[in-house]
Amino acid sequence: MVVLTSDVDENDRPTIIRTFKRDIYFQDIGTTAQEKYLSLQAKTDVVRRIKVRWDKTITEKDNGIRIDGVDFNITRIYTDTEKREMELSLAYVN
Repeated sequence: MVVLTSDVDENDRPTIIRTFKRDIYFQDIGTTAQEKYLSLQAKTDVVRRIKVRWDKTITEKDNGIRIDGVDFNITRIYTDTEKREMELSLAYVN
């Protein structure tokens, strides 16, 4: 998991810095046609869905995921409190 922070570069342009926080163990679950359709409606492109242990500190705004050196933004979080699991929909970083 990475933490997103805002900063300003040498030309006073806003940038987002991605800082490694900790490892997360996940299970890869496939994307459905409905998920792809709904993500295109919201103008995001979901390319991957993963299942992780329930963690209240993970948010769409402040966190991202790095898998095999590729950075992803979290576009949607579904929480199943009975099973203590979260499903994260991921999109590539632009």
